[in-house]
Amino acid sequence: MAATKRFAKTRRAFLIGTGLVGGALAVGATLAWRRVANAETFILPVDAAKGEAAFNAWLKIAPDSTITVAVPRQDMGQGIYTMLAMYVAEELDADWSKVKVVQAPISVIYGNTTLLADGAPAPLKSVMVTVSKVLGLQTTGGSTSTRDGWMPMRMAAASARSMLLGVAAAKWNVPFSELTIEKSVIRHKSGKSAPIGEFAKDAALLPAPKFATPKPQADWKVLGTSPKRLDVPEKVNGAAQFGIDVRPEGLLYAAVKHINMVSGTLQEVRWKNGVVPKDVLHQVRGSDWLAVIATSSWSAQKALENVELIGGGDNATVLSSDVLTARYNEILDGGDRGVMPGSRPLRREYANRGDAPKLIAAAQKNQVVEAAYSVPLAAHATMEPMNCTVRIANGKVDVWCGNQAPTLLQWLAASSAGVSSDNVTIHTPYLGGGFGRRVDLEVVRQALACAKRTNGKPVQLIWSREQDMRHDAYRPAVSCKFTAVLGGNGTAGVSAWHHKLVGPSVMKATAVRLNAAAGGDFPPDKTNCEGAADLPYDFTNFKVDHAQVDLPVPLGFWRSVGHSFNAFFVESFVDELAFALKKDPYLFRLELLKNEPRFAKVLDAAASAAQWSAPLPSKNWGRGIAIAESFKSIVAQVVDVEIINKKIHVRRVVSAVDCGTALHPDNTKAQISSGAIYGLSAALNAKITLKDGRVEQGNFNDYPMLNLAECPQFETVIVNSGEPLGGIGEVGLPPVAPALANAVFMATGKRLRDLPLSLA
Repeated sequence: MAATKRFAKTRRAFLIGTGLVGGALAVGATLAWRRVANAETFILPVDAAKGEAAFNAWLKIAPDSTITVAVPRQDMGQGIYTMLAMYVAEELDADWSKVKVVQAPISVIYGNTTLLADGAPAPLKSVMVTVSKVLGLQTTGGSTSTRDGWMPMRMAAASARSMLLGVAAAKWNVPFSELTIEKSVIRHKSGKSAPIGEFAKDAALLPAPKFATPKPQADWKVLGTSPKRLDVPEKVNGAAQFGIDVRPEGLLYAAVKHINMVSGTLQEVRWKNGVVPKDVLHQVRGSDWLAVIATSSWSAQKALENVELIGGGDNATVLSSDVLTARYNEILDGGDRGVMPGSRPLRREYANRGDAPKLIAAAQKNQVVEAAYSVPLAAHATMEPMNCTVRIANGKVDVWCGNQAPTLLQWLAASSAGVSSDNVTIHTPYLGGGFGRRVDLEVVRQALACAKRTNGKPVQLIWSREQDMRHDAYRPAVSCKFTAVLGGNGTAGVSAWHHKLVGPSVMKATAVRLNAAAGGDFPPDKTNCEGAADLPYDFTNFKVDHAQVDLPVPLGFWRSVGHSFNAFFVESFVDELAFALKKDPYLFRLELLKNEPRFAKVLDAAASAAQWSAPLPSKNWGRGIAIAESFKSIVAQVVDVEIINKKIHVRRVVSAVDCGTALHPDNTKAQISSGAIYGLSAALNAKITLKDGRVEQGNFNDYPMLNLAECPQFETVIVNSGEPLGGIGEVGLPPVAPALANAVFMATGKRLRDLPLSLA
């Protein structure tokens, strides 16, 4: 887009939802607009040469009726460009072939209020909503994009619809109520018609209406269907641009090498024979890394093969995975020694009702069931390695980077270059996988440092696969122990449940890594116990506590965050209780869900579609089931496995999902399968291990992801409950690992309690 057009709007114009009929809808619309009510400027890229008319921050219409939607979230394969454009297309009754998207610029208008609110504990939720309104952080994650855009984008498009019809009614001298829009054409009952592009210029000059009512679901023509995804054609034909594809004029290339430790500082740089390769134009030294700049990416990468980095210092660690596991077990048994030298675990209670510890202490030995589970560190393994391109010239900064938090990038770039945020432009291309990895800003810091050395020339920094794998911001290693008491008056035969966890706080680790917080105590982290403390199962005596420790390892958000391990823990142990009580695992869960009909319906749908009770092909097959709620959606999964020579082969995954309403059913099914594949990779293969403070894995040969030949048959059933929208990008992951582990038990009689699962 060649230019930027700014529209001054009044507070009254923003609050276009305050008079909607229906209490919940009226409140939702009001809140959606209040979060931007104090902003006096709307920003939308506009190409004046094409005569486009911008109606608000979300959309513009060209004379040929092409509708361009500004999407403030990042597309990393989850289809959000298409999904958010559907909101606008629905309210404008658009011809889908005339809808396109642009990445929205950075503005407080586009802040993701839902993400911050979701991540906050209940007492802080209202505070975080207020903070998010002020900061306007544009972030993509937590399966919030669809939910966050639900009201503001529909309201913006409904407002534009009203303005278009108002102009048409005036020009044709007909009542407003007699006009409709069908596939981007305004029609009157007399037969008169014209495309919306003919009215766009005049309509955009009108003040936004005071009231604009989104269409009821009964009138939907786009939402609830599966139009072609807008990003697919250019990804198929090669036209799509990812961060690694950026080529500004005069581009130089950088490569980076970190010290061979997860912590510590760079102490010494030793070039082979004491000679720096002639291809190296500049060396840039960081706290624990060295970057070199050359005229090609290959030259830069090859140069680093000739250098040895000596790391160490006071903050270096020699931690190994077996030591970490032993320390976790000590803490679970009541030990008061943390992982870091001189530290102590911070113990917090996340749920406590009834008196589980008392019942456990008084129970007979044959009534008690105990089990311990663990998950290791896990890398993100995005197909596109970390990369960032930066140009610093004439007091301005341009950053090209596939990222999940453009506002944070802008702040970092401004601070690093010593300019105001207004002089920083963030370009966000497609992301070649995110999964939480591209919230981390380390590659951006390094690229900015490199750009300061190139005299105004742009420089592109690309991490090698090995650097990406060995210096990820990992999903944390977590361990837990369960104790349950059977019998008595408990729900479905379980009278007490006590779940103890130990692990680090991802929120704290991320905040420290972003320089947004210091060490020491940190507020309770919801991700530590999400999916563990908020179970749908009605246990009368129920306790969940967590021992928080610090690790000398970079940590970050990983697809489905705490749900990724807590669902494995919980749903595996639920299966253990079912067998201890000699009950069918599916029917046992139904008993536990007797007061949760929505969950029970999803569980029933998965079991029915998978033909739960149908015989399996042979004795070396197994079938397992699990259910989990995450990001406001409920997913149940049934997994069939075959065991051949002690190797686990996943043959089928049947899922049922209730995300409120599936707005793009095909994409919903695709994302459930995507989450399951990612979860199966972690369940079967993915494990980052430490040896004397060093990561042992370096590439896909020793950190394998599920390949095409290993993928099972997928089937997904959608259960539309009509409840408020839930997320979809992450929710297919949590139940798949426990369903798989439960299936392996059915096939072998062996209970596997540690990821990745192995029968060897």
